[in-house]
Amino acid sequence: MIKWNEINWPTFLFFVFSPIGAIAGVVYVALYVGFHPATIALTVFMIFATGIGITGGYHRLFSHKSYEASKLVRWLYVFFGSAALEMSVIEWAYDHRNHHRYVDNEKDPYAITKGFWFAHILWLFRKRGTGNREEVDLNLVQDLWKDPVLRFQHRFYLPIALTTSFLFPAAIAALWGDFTGGLLIAGLARTVWVHQATFCINSVCHFLGTQPYSDRHTARDSWFTSLVTYGEGYHNYHHEFPVDYRNGIRKYQYDPTKWLIFAMSKMGLVWNLKRIPDEKILAAKMEMQEKKLAALSEKKAQSVGFAEGIAALRESGEKTLVRIQERFDALAKNMKEMRKEKKSRTEMKDLRKQLIRTYRLHNQKAVELMRQISSQRMPAAA
Repeated sequence: MIKWNEINWPTFLFFVFSPIGAIAGVVYVALYVGFHPATIALTVFMIFATGIGITGGYHRLFSHKSYEASKLVRWLYVFFGSAALEMSVIEWAYDHRNHHRYVDNEKDPYAITKGFWFAHILWLFRKRGTGNREEVDLNLVQDLWKDPVLRFQHRFYLPIALTTSFLFPAAIAALWGDFTGGLLIAGLARTVWVHQATFCINSVCHFLGTQPYSDRHTARDSWFTSLVTYGEGYHNYHHEFPVDYRNGIRKYQYDPTKWLIFAMSKMGLVWNLKRIPDEKILAAKMEMQEKKLAALSEKKAQSVGFAEGIAALRESGEKTLVRIQERFDALAKNMKEMRKEKKSRTEMKDLRKQLIRTYRLHNQKAVELMRQISSQRMPAAA
């Protein structure tokens, strides 16, 4: 519960009245101005540009150093990221790095363990240095202070943010005679939309979905959440491997932030894109599969009251899984060595296929074993 004297009043009032203003603005434009097609297109552009300014810039580039970018790209991220009205890069990254460092614990600035709405927005309503919000020690992000682009944004954040968020889209829309629509739709309403979309990363992404890579934290993977969060919905993967420039590692997984970064790398605008090796990703998934198998075995043994049958199944099935695991580990070791030796792509590709086949075999056998365990019945009474 936030006490009266702990409330950050400017932030609180903005987040209360901006949605009201956005709704009123949409109604006003609909009744008295009309929706100009060019303004609608500008609004869609601003939704993606400002949202990806957060996910691709604030998050993956500046907070996690998932890749390197040219000065032009950094300026564009700062420009459009500022328009999202989510603080300067330096302050945003400070909070986010603490979120990863202390995830789900007391020092996590927006821990889901303190409640869904706390993680979503309520954490912003409390002044720093009160309740469970610490004072900011921005000296802890010295790597960001070294960037003159970020120093400039932090120093002049408020005028930059107000200009990019409201005056910029209004001025663009004025070119076709729709200053009001640019201000209220591409400016205010778009800001409210982007707030709620990006805030879902802290709340919904820790609440809805699956945990295929780790259960050591609350982050979850969800294709549905990814649609709203510019690709950040594959959050279980991200928390397990935060340095990867991708969240959705499959080509077909919706991650527009990843696609933009990859496209810019082909144009030479960004480089040194960091990717987690396949063997580490698959090993994490195999570990989770083993955990699920162990949990099901324990639960089933207790529920049917016949632990011996379950133990016998586990013993016979796990011998097979151990052999497959040993094969996987040997292939993973070979891949690591070949990567160091910078072997040809053809050799690496062949080994990668073997690794994936071995993982799939392990997964298949584990699923079969879980199915057998689930179908166990109590022995008939003598």
